[in-house]
Amino acid sequence: MENQTGPEPNELRVDSAYLEHLNLLEKSGALDDISALRKENRELDTLINDATTLISLAEVDKMIDFVISRFLERFIPTHFMLLIETPRGGGFSHYSYHNLRKDEHKFPTAYYPVLKSFFTASPYPIAYSELERRIGSDGLGPVFRDFDPEVLFPMRGLGVLYGIVLLGRKIAGGEYSEPEKVYVDRMTRFLSIGIQNSLHHESSITDLKTGLYNHYHFMQRLEQEITRIRRHGSRAGILMLDIDHFKIFNDTWGHLAGDEILVAIAATIKKTIRAEDMGARFGGEEFCVLAVECDEKTLFDMAERIRRAIESLVVPFGGESLGVTTSIGCYQIEGPGPILAETCLGRADRALYLSKAGGRNRSTLYRPGLLGRAAALRRSAEAGAGLRAGPRL
Repeated sequence: MENQTGPEPNELRVDSAYLEHLNLLEKSGALDDISALRKENRELDTLINDATTLISLAEVDKMIDFVISRFLERFIPTHFMLLIETPRGGGFSHYSYHNLRKDEHKFPTAYYPVLKSFFTASPYPIAYSELERRIGSDGLGPVFRDFDPEVLFPMRGLGVLYGIVLLGRKIAGGEYSEPEKVYVDRMTRFLSIGIQNSLHHESSITDLKTGLYNHYHFMQRLEQEITRIRRHGSRAGILMLDIDHFKIFNDTWGHLAGDEILVAIAATIKKTIRAEDMGARFGGEEFCVLAVECDEKTLFDMAERIRRAIESLVVPFGGESLGVTTSIGCYQIEGPGPILAETCLGRADRALYLSKAGGRNRSTLYRPGLLGRAAALRRSAEAGAGLRAGPRL
């Protein structure tokens, strides 16, 4: 038989000392503190990972979807609403969720200036009950209470208020715990940084007046599309639009009326082109469209849809109903082979020139030898009208 021996006396003393030490830690509450610290560290790790993911996203919609997914793991509010100011002022984007599912509830615009004024002076989260006490019962009104607000969080960055987050009452689990409020506040701050980056980027690549992409960004996208065409042998197209007699229009109605026309045309282009295409203000009264994956017929049909839509525009201004027409040049880009952005734009511009020379308010598709035909047509038109060649309007 094997000899069975118990633990050595030294081992007993070590175990006894360990248990005594553990007992003292438990009585002092230190174990609870250690457990709480471990939990807090796990929360911080989660928050850092969530923040890293959030600010890496480029689109506001994707940022909000990510925040929603994180909330779902913790709680479900009756309402979750984000009001985000547009990059250049004059309004805000509205995102509304009921039980964390997107809905169509509209936030009354009259409430936003009240909230903005409050959070500009006091940029900290606040319980709705306290907000109502400080603003006054008439400050927000009964319609605001229909959103079941529990806590409101300002979206701020670099001393600017970018928007406001409204968190409704929790569906289950009672009131929001302090860690839950802290998590929402911190995620709101990171969301503010992401939105701030997105808005600044949007401002840098869009035209101030029309909201379309600017000349610089259009050229970048065109170069990228040409690279793709060279590599894969696909095709795309360019439309170049010019407002007919815009100088005369401005001289007649004034530049403010001209600005209204530019904005209306930009909105028409946005509405008429496909989601995968891009519209840009190329300069002055000239616009461009980059149409991807399209043949000549698709490109020309798109030009005609835009032209007819602009022709039918009625822009109210100063008690008058104003309208303009546009001339359009179309050029299809095809590969493989050497393709230069300047060549593509030049050929679209030649087609536009022919549309102008041919009577305006029309679309022309570029063909080889087009410039010679354009010059002959223009000389004929000038001879008939007894006009001397001059700059294009």
